[in-house]
Order: sequence, then C-alpha cells, then structure tokens
Amino acid sequence: MNRYMIFPFTLFFLFIILFGIYASDNEFFKKGLEYYQNNDFQLAAAHFEEAKRVDPDEPLTYFYLGNSYYQLNDLDNAIMNFTAGLNFTDKKGVFFYNLGNCYYLKGNYDFSTEMYSKAVLNAPALYDSYLNAGNAYYKIDDYAKTIVQWETYLKKYPETPQYVKIEKAIAYLRGELSSPDSSKPDSSKTGINEKTGLLDEDLLGDVLSDLEELIKRTENVMEISEAPIDDLSSEEIER
Repeated sequence: MNRYMIFPFTLFFLFIILFGIYASDNEFFKKGLEYYQNNDFQLAAAHFEEAKRVDPDEPLTYFYLGNSYYQLNDLDNAIMNFTAGLNFTDKKGVFFYNLGNCYYLKGNYDFSTEMYSKAVLNAPALYDSYLNAGNAYYKIDDYAKTIVQWETYLKKYPETPQYVKIEKAIAYLRGELSSPDSSKPDSSKTGINEKTGLLDEDLLGDVLSDLEELIKRTENVMEISEAPIDDLSSEEIER
C-alpha cells in the first residue's frame, strides 16, 4: 500500500532551504525525479539507485530514494536510506525526523521518540516532531510524556488546525492521570461524557486518527543497505 503525503510542499521546501536546489547533471536523478513526480515510485527508486551509484555523496538523492521506498511501503530500505543520508550532510534534522516516522510505523515507539528528539535538536522548526513523539508515547501508555510533547507542539505551532482536538486529548489524559478523588475536567471543554466520566469514544478516535495521519502521510527519506536495522543504536545512527 502506497503512503500518501500530507505535507509534501512543506517538507520539500524545508529540504530545499536546508540543502539548496540540486544542480547536478546526473541524468539518473533527473529521470528519477520525473517518475517520482508522476507517482511511479518503483521506477523512481530504480533511477535514484543509479543516481546514487554515480554520485554517492549527494544527500538529495537519499532524500528522494528514501521517499520512494517509503511510498512503496518498504520501510527497511527507507530506514537504510535515511541512515546513509546522515553521512553526507550537516543538516540532519529531516533525516532524523523521517527515521522517527519509519520506526513509528514499524512499532518501535521507544526508538522513534529518540529520533524525533534528535530531529528538533538539529532542526528546531520541525514542530511535527513533538506531535509525533507524543503519539509514540501514547502508544506505550506514557501519558505524562504524551502531554508534554503535545503541549510543546501547541506552543510551537499554535496555528495548527488540530489545536482544539489536541487540547481535548490533553485534557482527557490529564483526567486519566489524576487521582480518583480529583474532580473531573469540565465536560463541555474536554468532550468527556458527563454520565460515564470518560472521553467520548468518537472524539478520542477522531483525535488519534487525525494525529496518526501526520505520520502515515508524511514524506520520508533513507538509504539502502543489505540488512534491516531494527536494532540500530543511536550511536550507530549518528555515525
């Protein structure tokens, strides 16, 4: 199943700002980009692989090659391309961010949060790292860290159209963390059912579904190796 992109222009222009326009005469790259723009990710990947062979030090090749594998739902090759791309640029934020997305989709939530943390350290404007990290902490039932990440996201990016939904999700999690004797949050503000004292299931499902789409539909980049790296350590990533 192909992965569709929710923020293609945002991440594309961010990458261009960080790395500049690719001006090489690498014909394999140019042809790969044509296939990529036409959503033919299989042929795009094949051409970017050749582009990488011709010019193995160009980070933008790894960016698009990883994106192509991600769209093909080949997360292992995507991860490998992200990792390789780290070796050819000092602008590592987008690579760590995309690694976080891939590990999230593979169910490695602990490692995904580590990657999101490295992403904002290298590129503070990658606000979605906080949102996605919060999703990952939610998956492992660490509500306290989920709240911290989501609140940070709202502070960094108050323009998000999901502001109200995330606020309600945070209110619900605060209620979950409170003691049994604590007063319930205001149901009119949080979406909590007055009779059951629980967050309305439809609202919770709506919130989490929206937030998950920010991971499933985001562009990704990585590099090909010969074996999966599910157990890759952060030290190896940084190398």
